[in-house]
Amino acid sequence: MKFVIQFLAVVLCASIVWAQGLIICKSCGREAKAGETACPRCDTALPVPPKEEVPVAAPALDVSAEAVKLAAAAVESNYRLAKEAEEIVPSVALCYYQNAIAIMRLVPAGRFPKDVGDALLNGRGRMFQLVMTGMVKCKICNGSGKYQMDMRKTDPTGTVRALSGVPCTACKGKGGTQGMADIPLAKTTLLQGRGEFERKQMLAGEVRLGHAFVPAELEKLLLIPQRALVMTGMQVPCDSCRGTARQPCTTCKGTRWVKCPHTGCRNGVIDVPVKRDVITTKRINEEDTTKCPRCAGFGEIVCGPCDGNGSIPCVQCAGSGTAPRCVRCTATGLQECQKCKGTGKIKDAPCADCSGGGIALCTTCRGEGAKTK
Repeated sequence: MKFVIQFLAVVLCASIVWAQGLIICKSCGREAKAGETACPRCDTALPVPPKEEVPVAAPALDVSAEAVKLAAAAVESNYRLAKEAEEIVPSVALCYYQNAIAIMRLVPAGRFPKDVGDALLNGRGRMFQLVMTGMVKCKICNGSGKYQMDMRKTDPTGTVRALSGVPCTACKGKGGTQGMADIPLAKTTLLQGRGEFERKQMLAGEVRLGHAFVPAELEKLLLIPQRALVMTGMQVPCDSCRGTARQPCTTCKGTRWVKCPHTGCRNGVIDVPVKRDVITTKRINEEDTTKCPRCAGFGEIVCGPCDGNGSIPCVQCAGSGTAPRCVRCTATGLQECQKCKGTGKIKDAPCADCSGGGIALCTTCRGEGAKTK
């Protein structure tokens, strides 16, 4: 009985050490060396050591590759929507072009042909020009396109009358010419286009990242640096000009015309002293006034400081149309994580605020890289 208990104890001990990777002879209890198949003392066959099973990990999702795939699809979608809105609402198309450019920063170089990037940049510039272009009303005919006859020459009580069927000599009957749009109107157009763009994106289930919108699936995969990359790629408009890059002219107050500065000009005419004999009376059609040579009898001339555009470059943004860059993050949208002080860990555990990366979105500009009110 005693022998049986000892034998079982040896077997149990051998099983334990065998499970731990050691080989013990079950007959005499001697530890065998690595590679031996029989006990060197009693020549008993040794058990085969178990092979360590390495657990097969499930294939991890390549976040970077998946993010690139979704970003590329978002760029294509925004480009398509921009083309569809070009002829209908240029201000909305402008927002889609800007959004596509911001998301394209997530796509590695070479993924798209070079002409795709050029098409996005050209489209953005073309839509901006359409928004900033408008019909400038003819000053001579007041936008009617009709010839204006001054009836006061034959009738002192008469007025200026527009003649139907006779085109204005200044605008050729068009009522105006293409020029720079009025800045208040351009601001309103841009704001309305931006509002329509945001409504469309929210209805499509997209998520806001600063001034940009990305698909919800893509937003979940983005790390903090990638979020800042998208947000800093979207133009933040200047608080003063709202992205138009211009402001009303301070000289003409946006009217495009100023009073004629010619000496003696009084509403377009100059008094001319006429010497007559005492007996001689005034002849028919003889006038005591003449047209001003500077304004040709109109009384106003084109504003010089704005060259007749009615606007000048915005003083606040120096004509860029964008908000000034954030000084704290130097327009990167990133800063050192304040909670972990850039280490990425708190008590040997990944920092929850920065997900262990040690960087966070700038608290001043909220990751957009621009300073706004």
